Amino acid sequence: MVGYLKIGSLRFAFIYKYRYPKNPEILDRFTTWRDWKLGIFFKRIKIVGHKNHKNPNKWNDNLVSQYMVGLNLLIWKVWFTVHRGKTLKLEIKD
Repeated sequence: MVGYLKIGSLRFAFIYKYRYPKNPEILDRFTTWRDWKLGIFFKRIKIVGHKNHKNPNKWNDNLVSQYMVGLNLLIWKVWFTVHRGKTLKLEIKD
């Protein structure tokens, strides 16, 4: 389950994942649930901003920091991310 919230220029995403869903995705079984973890985590990553997104050669000059805080328990994971400004989004069609 994913939820989004925008407050001013801050954009939040809230994500909740359960280990045993009714319709499992094959990618989740091999990436998200490959190990058993307990704990709290924090990650800072760089993502591509919206400016000059059509020119991949300039993506390095347009990086935005995204912060992720989450909780890992044995059968579920929950985390939220926050970043400032617009970022590049890739949409995947089924």
